[in-house]
Amino acid sequence: MRTKSAPECVGGPIEHENLDDKVYARVRDMIVSGRYEPGSRIVQEDLAGELGVSRTPLVNALKRLAQDGLLEWIPRRGIHVRALEPGELVHLFVLRERLEPLAAELAARNITRAEALEMEAEWSSMENLADTPESHRLFVDRDRRFHWRLAQLSGNPYLMAAMTPVNMLASAYLHGTPRPWSDTIPDHLSIIEGLKRQDPAASGEAMRGHVAKSLEALRKEAEDLSNT
Repeated sequence: MRTKSAPECVGGPIEHENLDDKVYARVRDMIVSGRYEPGSRIVQEDLAGELGVSRTPLVNALKRLAQDGLLEWIPRRGIHVRALEPGELVHLFVLRERLEPLAAELAARNITRAEALEMEAEWSSMENLADTPESHRLFVDRDRRFHWRLAQLSGNPYLMAAMTPVNMLASAYLHGTPRPWSDTIPDHLSIIEGLKRQDPAASGEAMRGHVAKSLEALRKEAEDLSNT
């Protein structure tokens, strides 16, 4: 079973500039960070009050998030954060297994050695961390930023557009990984080693192995669930 820590809250009033987009981004971050767990109900009045906005921009944001697959509108029950079944997560990671290695290969062509060394230092510092809620939160944040950054470094706007909803759903429903987070540190360092050498083949292969291990864990969980 995966364990989750309670993420730090993402809240506070927001300024009234590009309001629809800002409300959308804030609520999306609340979901992706785990502030709202899968299955939890969104109370519009409370959320509008917390953000300091009227119902109209909030409703617009919630509709967009429903289109993204993060929310669902349940008759007579209201708006809930969508809960994905293990089988659905398998489908998600089958797609990641194709997209993420390509992003890593392209990123290896564009990344600077200085940035790769910064990544290496950041992930190396996690090798000896104890498994605590704080270290898990740190992992979730770094993992999310790592994969987003590789998508950006790919330099391919169409690949990035394809990866954005996939990574968003993975972050929201898995909080980083379906495996113990500490088991993935060597994977990240292997990917970074390829990036550091600006070696597309090595970077892509390391990423492929990383995602494949998570996919295998999800398939096993889905199989175990179907047998119960």
